[in-house]
Amino acid sequence: MILKVKEFQTACKTILDAVDTTTNSIVNETLELKVVDSVLSLNVTNKEYFTSVKMPVSSEENMVATVDAKVFLSLISKITTDELEITKKDNVLVIKGNGVYKLPMIYSDGSLLELTPIVINNVTSDFVVNSDILHSILAYNSKELSKGVISRPIQKMYYVDEDGAITFTSGACVNSFKLVQPIKILLSGKIVKLFKLFPKNTDVRMILGYDDVGGITQTKVSFVSGAIEITAILNSDEDMLLSVPVSAIRGRANGIYKYSVDINRDQLIQAIDRLLVFSSQSVGATRSYARFKFGVETLTIKAKDSENEEFIDYLNCCTKMEEYETMLDLNDLKITLESCVESDLTFWFGDKQAIVIARGNIRNVIPEVHLV
Repeated sequence: MILKVKEFQTACKTILDAVDTTTNSIVNETLELKVVDSVLSLNVTNKEYFTSVKMPVSSEENMVATVDAKVFLSLISKITTDELEITKKDNVLVIKGNGVYKLPMIYSDGSLLELTPIVINNVTSDFVVNSDILHSILAYNSKELSKGVISRPIQKMYYVDEDGAITFTSGACVNSFKLVQPIKILLSGKIVKLFKLFPKNTDVRMILGYDDVGGITQTKVSFVSGAIEITAILNSDEDMLLSVPVSAIRGRANGIYKYSVDINRDQLIQAIDRLLVFSSQSVGATRSYARFKFGVETLTIKAKDSENEEFIDYLNCCTKMEEYETMLDLNDLKITLESCVESDLTFWFGDKQAIVIARGNIRNVIPEVHLV
């Protein structure tokens, strides 16, 4: 088959992001090229998810070939001709572009290795979600999992229902949005990472369902938009879903607090960076505490066990503002601030439990530190 190089490189670049490099295995390292009825599918899987990127081709013959994903995709990215030709010959895939390249096909037990797609046979939900919602889960909820303390497997998962997404460690990220059908699922980081494959502001068909495999019910989810399709098996059960303290986290994030102030994001990040210079724990550490004194008009930050201080004037504050003092983890707070795109942020506080950073549909819960 003859392919336009630029178009094919775009498809290859997309599927490259779905190649799972975290575990070495024949399946993870394999790219399947399948032509059926003049449609070429580039397929990869890690058995948790199956991802496919499709494009039309002029070939009238059906074909299946499996090759080393990294080698093939790297080679295609470096071809500079306008067109390339791909053919099967014996046990190799022949690619003609700037030169002629022969890639050995992958076999298992004497037969060509073919990737097994994940199929949803019993659909329970089928609706459309905007890709910007999926991107927001990747952008904001993922940040929560890069900080804080993770002591339970559930804290590595993304909880999603019809009201939004929640991730939690020592604190939490509450991402509020509305889905048109009620659902309750847990997504792994590997699945959420694939959301970047979808272009911004496009419709994505989301399908939920299940299958009975050897007496075990497998919950599955599929995301389909244009040429891109992701189907995954959800490695969670009802007990895990029920173990997420959804009401408590949303109650904390959306609660009514005694005080609120607006602070410039960049000024606060710069102040934290300067204080971390003096922190004995800042290099290679995940904990660096500081005292935050919210005055009537100004926030004073003082590094723990240090005389170094920073002063930040509020952009705005509630009329009943009184002095309030607490302790926060500077590194924890900095990671959250760096995930914000807004220049001005609202801080809610006053219950001696947590500071809530409110911005649009996102609420970040930063736990107050109470050292013994």
